[in-house]
Amino acid sequence: MILLTGGTGLVGSHLLYEITAAGNRVKALKRKGSPTEVVEKIFQWYNPNNHTSQFALIDWVEGDVSDIFSLQEALKGVKKVYHCAAVVSFVPSERPQMLKINIEGTANLVNACLLENVEKLCHCSSIAAVGRPDKGIWVDESLIWKTSRKNSYYSISKFGAEREVWRGSEEGLNVVIVNPSVIIGPGDPSRSSARLFTTVKNGLRFYSSGATGFVDARDVAMAMLQLMEKDIANERYILNSENISYKELFNVFAQKAGVSPPFFRAGKTLSEIAWRLEKARSLLTGSNPLITRETAKSANSRYCFSSEKIQKDLIFQFRSVEEAAENTAGFFRKFTLG
Repeated sequence: MILLTGGTGLVGSHLLYEITAAGNRVKALKRKGSPTEVVEKIFQWYNPNNHTSQFALIDWVEGDVSDIFSLQEALKGVKKVYHCAAVVSFVPSERPQMLKINIEGTANLVNACLLENVEKLCHCSSIAAVGRPDKGIWVDESLIWKTSRKNSYYSISKFGAEREVWRGSEEGLNVVIVNPSVIIGPGDPSRSSARLFTTVKNGLRFYSSGATGFVDARDVAMAMLQLMEKDIANERYILNSENISYKELFNVFAQKAGVSPPFFRAGKTLSEIAWRLEKARSLLTGSNPLITRETAKSANSRYCFSSEKIQKDLIFQFRSVEEAAENTAGFFRKFTLG
């Protein structure tokens, strides 16, 4: 039996689809009251004729990574675990909860896996946990993490989560870690890259000067599945299709959405002004800022990520950013969400 955490998220929903597409039942951990409608729409998008019976192969289990007892109960009879549950936030007020869920939650899952004799754990981390080089822009798995102002609190939380996974490996648990770049795919329009797409679709006018890596959600799911099936343990892999600028990404999104692309460049100075204005607005309205100091800095940084290791070990071929954008656009043309 398989257990997956974070099944209602972008990666988790695509993993659930791929697991059940092969006819396998899977347990999916979700918090009480967490909706599954977006996951159902994703199943319908990829399998319009038989999505109902495929979706029925999911056994939804209420639980929380903060509650080790609920994890132990969910892990009864489970041999393989995919850990996708995490909080992604760059809002200062949400940092304590993010650190708790991402680090302590992963520690709880690792401990529960050891107690229940799980055979293998696949942890979905992030390129944010790989760190950033002192010189140059290229990043691969050999980079050693260093404490730096370049690290966001999200990256610190994901690095902390990886440390818990490596601890589990030292205590006898077979593990594999994936570090996806920015993931593009159908999902909740208020979260992750789906929010980026809908923002462009709704008329975004500014683009930042930064560049980073991007990867299709379907490729992340398939890489995780293959790594779990292979005799590979105690390794980590960057998952990245293309390194492009945000301007290039937004242009592709705009083309697929049938709208005009952003045409004003928001450099470092304008970004510095923007996040301060957003902070003031959020204090006045009580809502979360759309731009923070961390996201402004990230949007103007330029890094490139190497996926050579995964392509060598799995002979893996990534879809292009254009394919990922077309898939996302098609999903939102068919379904109105959020």
